[in-house]
Amino acid sequence: MKSQWVRVLVGLVCLSGWMQGQCAKDNRENKKAGILLTDFTVTGTRAIGGTELAEITGDLVGQCFDEDSDEMGERVRAQFQDRGYFAVEVKSVRFKAGDPLGIPKPVTMEAEVAEGLQFKVGEITFAGYRAFSPEKLRQEFPLKVGAVFERGKVASGLESLRKLYGTNGYLDMTAIPDTQPGSNGTMHLSLTLEEGPQYRLDKVEIAAEKELTARLHAEWKLEEGSVYDSSYLGQYISANRDLLPAGFTRKDVQIAKDCPKGLVQIRLLVDAAEDTSRSQLKDMPCEKSGDKGKDK
Repeated sequence: MKSQWVRVLVGLVCLSGWMQGQCAKDNRENKKAGILLTDFTVTGTRAIGGTELAEITGDLVGQCFDEDSDEMGERVRAQFQDRGYFAVEVKSVRFKAGDPLGIPKPVTMEAEVAEGLQFKVGEITFAGYRAFSPEKLRQEFPLKVGAVFERGKVASGLESLRKLYGTNGYLDMTAIPDTQPGSNGTMHLSLTLEEGPQYRLDKVEIAAEKELTARLHAEWKLEEGSVYDSSYLGQYISANRDLLPAGFTRKDVQIAKDCPKGLVQIRLLVDAAEDTSRSQLKDMPCEKSGDKGKDK
């Protein structure tokens, strides 16, 4: 088996910073432990070019991670899949510590990888849709037929779908992806959509002193009974920073969905002392799976 070795040559300034425990990006859960990746070598590949390997290793070098070979294996796998090597196999990940007592511990990493075939984009199809046409859904995916099948762009497309449905009241929409490799090196992506009900705004409550409540209600432009837009709340908070208390975020807002009725209730806790209800808004789920997907 032909092996390819690629090393990232670290600049003296960056290397000096890393050896002092500075992370270009800190991915650790425990900030008092973990590793600082100072060098990364890939072995075992057959077809991938040196430039792509340098990009893969360079994306990770300088960052801090938890000392977990399984997690690092998944990160390496994702790097290859972002470049079309969807069937990549990360066979092993090994660390070598430069300073075992360092926090974070500076290490070099070696990963044995069988990258497999680089896939191109084939068909992208949809099933279960009703709210939007397949042409509209396809526009949410930044993947052109024949281009490299990039994992990151698939994830971006799924996020775009979520936003499209959410801004049109479909708060429970889920998209189940399935990939099927073709014989000609293409990857077919099919998505099965479960749209759920289209929610409408039931009512908005604001817990604040009387005058402020009136002003905040006047600024709320999404009318009761209209299709609920999941992006509106963030826009409202940003537009009314001068009226809302410092530090007010979406965490200070209660949102409850009534699935059987397809309604959403909103309560802004601007001043907890003015919250006369003293009760948490609660979701009302649909009792039967058959209820999901029916517009209310």
